[in-house]
Amino acid sequence: MTPKLNLSAIPRLVRLQFTPVIIAPVVLGTAVAWHATGLFSPEIFLLALIGSVCLHLAANGVDDVYDYRRGTDAVAERAFPPEAPGWKPIARGTVTIGQAFAVSYLFYGISLLVAVLLSLIVGWFALAIALPGVLLSYFYTAPPLQLDYRGLGLGELSILLTFGPIPALGAYYVMTGTLSVIPVIAAASPGLLTTGVLVSHDLIYYDVYRESGKKSLTVVLGRSRATLLSTLLTVAAYVFLVIWVVARLLPVFCLLALVAIPFFVKFADSGGREKDPAGYGSRIKVVFLHSILFTSLMAAGLILG
Repeated sequence: MTPKLNLSAIPRLVRLQFTPVIIAPVVLGTAVAWHATGLFSPEIFLLALIGSVCLHLAANGVDDVYDYRRGTDAVAERAFPPEAPGWKPIARGTVTIGQAFAVSYLFYGISLLVAVLLSLIVGWFALAIALPGVLLSYFYTAPPLQLDYRGLGLGELSILLTFGPIPALGAYYVMTGTLSVIPVIAAASPGLLTTGVLVSHDLIYYDVYRESGKKSLTVVLGRSRATLLSTLLTVAAYVFLVIWVVARLLPVFCLLALVAIPFFVKFADSGGREKDPAGYGSRIKVVFLHSILFTSLMAAGLILG
């Protein structure tokens, strides 16, 4: 008899709490469209948001399945106490692998349906922009590519693209019906910041990933250099922002994002000092909030500008 799906476990399976990292670049791409053309459609924006969020949730579910199958989650269960906040529902038995796949494929289906609908409304580039995001999100941990297990930084590169240029360009296109390089360069900074969030997240699971053979860039570099990398990625995000403003590719109001610097100061670490998992857990919260605040302020600057 097939066990009944525990609906209360779905938010944890798909990591619902992290959806702001995909909402932010969609909002940014929409803000670029508004700044450049004055065009905005609430219905199109809502569809773009639904499609992007569903894709993000689907990818998280698939990620949990293959982390479990590779033994990563079993190691994490031994390494962390039962009350640790990052526990996975498949490893705890609250969701089966079949149920996790079903939930993930449902969200993938909704995302693709939205992409097709937007393609019919606006143009087929909407689907062309969405498909690379779908493929990168699935093969992030799924075979045969398993990008985040390769030790080549491919997982981090896919995160940079799928949480930066791809959703921003997609939002811009469906809002305007045209392509432009501006949403791509505008989203470079958010992409870098979300990559920094991933690197910082992996610091918590460094020992788990090493034991289970998950060769994320954090594991390849080691904790000290990975901590330094997360700081440098954030510095690069600020540098790119200033360059685009000075080059008049973005309005000066985008410098509102500099208001996020105090949050950056809280987690910046050029020395790469090592912490315990709880210390890295506290740090990732600030890194995450900084990323969302920075991107939101950039979007506000585009609207004001």
